[in-house]
Amino acid sequence: MDPQTINSDSSGKTAYIVGAVIIVLALGLWYYYSAQSPLLDTFETSPTAQEQAPLTSGDTTADISADLNQLPDDTATLNQNAAASAEAVESF
Repeated sequence: MDPQTINSDSSGKTAYIVGAVIIVLALGLWYYYSAQSPLLDTFETSPTAQEQAPLTSGDTTADISADLNQLPDDTATLNQNAAASAEAVESF
């Protein structure tokens, strides 16, 4: 046997062992930290979501339309702001 072949085989085995140890450690740490802080138990709803009117539970067009009608219509305010911005740009 050639001495270079022997060294290459042992270094290859060492690399596989080190890689396996790193993978096992990473999986262990992932399991430990994921078990420590479960995300679903700490989830809280925001106050704004609780203050909104309850939505209907149906999937019909009328139910969806009723849900959308609960949203405020800011179109007039947005159009007024757009007109004011256009005037300001034209004045330059």
